[in-house]
Amino acid sequence: MKEIKSKDNPLYKKLVALRSAAYARKKQLIAVEGLRHTLDVLQSGFKPEHIFICEDNKGCEAYRQINGSMEDKGEDRGNLRFIRLPVPLFQRASVQKTPQGVIALIPYRMSGLEPFLESLGSDPHTCRLLLLEAIQDPGNMGTLIRTADAFSFDGIILTDSCASVWNPKTVAASMGSLFHIPLFEEVGGVRRTLNLLRQAGFEILATALTGEDLAVAGNFNPRLALMLGNEGSGLSAEALEEADRVLRIPMPGRTESLNVASAGAILLWELTGRRCERYMSR
Repeated sequence: MKEIKSKDNPLYKKLVALRSAAYARKKQLIAVEGLRHTLDVLQSGFKPEHIFICEDNKGCEAYRQINGSMEDKGEDRGNLRFIRLPVPLFQRASVQKTPQGVIALIPYRMSGLEPFLESLGSDPHTCRLLLLEAIQDPGNMGTLIRTADAFSFDGIILTDSCASVWNPKTVAASMGSLFHIPLFEEVGGVRRTLNLLRQAGFEILATALTGEDLAVAGNFNPRLALMLGNEGSGLSAEALEEADRVLRIPMPGRTESLNVASAGAILLWELTGRRCERYMSR
């Protein structure tokens, strides 16, 4: 295993620079921390550019388990490029308060929305998408990605004003789901993106404090796109105007609103529950 001992090493400088979301996006690389998430990424078919191992006990155990996982799958361990780091250098590179001994650099690109919609064809089979508009907090972003993955949504569309997918906090909050579900960039603004969805047979659902009571709402189109908006201001007027239906979550208590991640979990669960038998039979 190769070893880096100097903070001036170019590869080490690159690792540290990936703490910046802008740099990570430019390089199209995501730093995944922790053994569990590294194994999950490998099982999802992503090939790390490098895997950095801390020379402490956690790092040694991570190295052993990663190699064991590769052997169990019958894959060549030589395809993985491990780099050993001294404890001080590893701690400096980690974004976690308690580093877990392994950081994997994963090449990552967002998917194209238009090719995806074209691949659906004219057969109106079930397809559910989540559209996030101007979600600012990377923790909320990652949580919503994880929730959409949990409820088997088929993809997530992100507007340009959303928190970066490459932000380490987004990556951490997604708990690996970032690598399970396709993420799409909006196409020419919200209005054009929604027009593309409508042309592909999608029903556009918006969320607001005033709207159709989710608890008694009727059936939805097999193809639907649920929009969630900014933490403070909600969906833009443009997005609301384009919606086919506006939904609200009934709240008999005294609070007026929910955090967008909490509201998203309720909405996604409800949209899944109405078709639960279809998804449990997959």
